[in-house]
Amino acid sequence: MLKWGSILLFLPSVILVTLYTIEVQDVAHCTKLSGSWDFIKGVCDLEKEHEYMTYMSRHGSWVNYSMLVSIVGLVMLTWGMICLLYTSDAADDLLCV
Repeated sequence: MLKWGSILLFLPSVILVTLYTIEVQDVAHCTKLSGSWDFIKGVCDLEKEHEYMTYMSRHGSWVNYSMLVSIVGLVMLTWGMICLLYTSDAADDLLCV
């Protein structure tokens, strides 16, 4: 319970931060070229100026589902810690009985 709770708590955040960082690097490279990043298409446009759009507004379902998975992981982690607190046998810790 603790292992899966930890994975579900942290993995979605790591994935989202990684994807966001990759996009930020692309945007920075585009602005160095005096271009404008088209957030809808995900490409650098050297001709037109594009309006900034937040990551949440473009990928809202990804962010929301990731937060939901993290909350499930937090509940599993908390339940696993409670099991460790109230059980004495190591085998019981794994089963939470």
